[in-house]
Amino acid sequence: MRLFLASTILAGAALVPQAQQPGAQPAQNPASPAADQQPGLRVTSRNVVIDVIVTNNGKPVTGLSKDTFMVTESGKPQSVSFFEENAPAPQPQSVQIPKMPPDVFTNFSPFPTPPAVNVLLLDSLNTLTEDQSWVHKAALQFLKSAKPGNRMAIFTMGLGLHFIQGFSDDPSVLAAALSNKKNNEVENVGAITSQDEIVSQQNLIGLMSANTPFSTAANPDMIAALQNFMNENNFSRDVDRNYLTLENLQRLATFLQGFPGRKNIIWFSEKAPGIFVINSGVIGGIQTGNPSLSVTASRTLAMLAAARAALYPVDARGTSVNAVYKAENVISSANNSPQQMLGASNPTPGSTAATSQSAGSAAMLQQISQEDQDRNTDQLNAQLIADQSGGRAFANSNGLAEIIDKITSSSDNFYTIAYTPTNPNMDGDYRKIEIKVSGAKYQLSYRRGYFAVDDALPGSSLVVRSKEIQQLNQKAPGAVDPLLPFMDLGMPQSQQLLYKLRVFPAPAGTVAAAPSPAPSTPPNPQQDKSPGKDKTAYKIDFAVDASDLTLTPAPDGTRKGKVNISLAVYDRYANVVTHEEHLVDLNFPPDAWAAIQNSGVQLHAQLFVPAKGHYWLRTGILDRSSHKVGTMEIPLSAVVPLQQASK
Repeated sequence: MRLFLASTILAGAALVPQAQQPGAQPAQNPASPAADQQPGLRVTSRNVVIDVIVTNNGKPVTGLSKDTFMVTESGKPQSVSFFEENAPAPQPQSVQIPKMPPDVFTNFSPFPTPPAVNVLLLDSLNTLTEDQSWVHKAALQFLKSAKPGNRMAIFTMGLGLHFIQGFSDDPSVLAAALSNKKNNEVENVGAITSQDEIVSQQNLIGLMSANTPFSTAANPDMIAALQNFMNENNFSRDVDRNYLTLENLQRLATFLQGFPGRKNIIWFSEKAPGIFVINSGVIGGIQTGNPSLSVTASRTLAMLAAARAALYPVDARGTSVNAVYKAENVISSANNSPQQMLGASNPTPGSTAATSQSAGSAAMLQQISQEDQDRNTDQLNAQLIADQSGGRAFANSNGLAEIIDKITSSSDNFYTIAYTPTNPNMDGDYRKIEIKVSGAKYQLSYRRGYFAVDDALPGSSLVVRSKEIQQLNQKAPGAVDPLLPFMDLGMPQSQQLLYKLRVFPAPAGTVAAAPSPAPSTPPNPQQDKSPGKDKTAYKIDFAVDASDLTLTPAPDGTRKGKVNISLAVYDRYANVVTHEEHLVDLNFPPDAWAAIQNSGVQLHAQLFVPAKGHYWLRTGILDRSSHKVGTMEIPLSAVVPLQQASK
């Protein structure tokens, strides 16, 4: 890909690839290496940050002061060092998202940054196939009726975590992404032991246990062995599914650490990992019945805490009847007696599965009882993991769209509390947090504890990443793109620099543009080659608001400046397909400045993207003088197809 300036207006500007600039500095103006080598005193303070939602009969309680909150950790009082009340900014009713012409996009949003953002997580790993389409329909119903300004992103969870749409204030953009045929496929992961499978297993056991005119019951030991095999197989599938679920939540938590504020994960799922918390004083932790899974669950909750992300599990089944009453349910004909269907009215005391018909008896009663037990367990697990993350679980409702609206509208009023623990040791123990509010019996929603590990520190992954970037920049000055921290897929768009973007497919046979390179730019042997049939060429036009840039006037009236330009194309797994960054010298003579003030600073780029697949283009601009940043992200599916563009 080549990036160049408009030849008519910006003829005096030169393109220099970022890697060729030894003097390039990142946007954050880090200290020079010499300064880093000076001896100094470093003090590390570890803070615990908690978001607390306070309600009274379902309505948010506002106006509380710092003194009304009492915080204890593992039973010991803590001193609140930071306190802030968060509430959504009032929005004028006349505000509307500007309508752009086809293939033209902007990073401008008329809405202020909200105190909390929301993530729709559609989970096919833990949801039966027949319920996935119902959830998808409910999510679309909400988005089509939602008001602009509710910042939200969309992910799906299968065997991996899939990106659908990054954070946007425009519900029409979110609805379009979710409606895209590449995103609305029903995924049959097959990780859940469905109720149909359980019924079939029970029918098989019932058939083997029954004496009929044509067959005799199987050996009780054989029946017991088969039952144990099926139970072990079901348990193994549940463990594997829970591992995948927790690992996907860890990936989502890592992504959400990239920006500040509270995040509400609205998680449509039928089953959540089964956890429970043991805590007595400073001793405690997560237990799952599997030691390795318990460690994974503990790390997941720690990473969610570090990202300030709360889970809101929503039972995707809604309200539904027991499977035994469904038309497709078939009970084995071998279970044809009242005792086998409903159980004996006077069972023999002390009877066992091996000595009576109970292994195959009460087929209908067993199915109803087992399904009720499984659903109650699923809902309890969802509530436990929600409590530990500071969210809330929802179940037994077919109004899934209404649940989304309730979560988004009730979770943007909250209080942020921070304190430095009296126990500074990062020993991995679970620390139980208890918060009380004086004045009335309010309902509080907050995470109930944390693990004393670095993963639980606010922004912990960002600290590690920042250090790595700084070290790399010190070893190879200019090698690190200063826009790198702003270019992650799905991050909210930065609006310090406002610009428009026109993206359109180039006609077939387009080759890479070949403007006159700057003196320090080596020739590119690939620039005159066609991308081939497996790639699509896209032309990209930038128009940057000149008033947002810091341009220094020279004595002759020429205005000069420098900007970094970064372009990245991602696939749905957040893998980088194409990435280019450039440092551009801006040099505007007086006769061109008047035109630039009206039309903006215009830049042109061209890149090639694989023809097959679903991809997102993320662009970024950095003013080297003011360090202002603008970013924008669009799905390439929103661009008019190549066939239409060539007409």
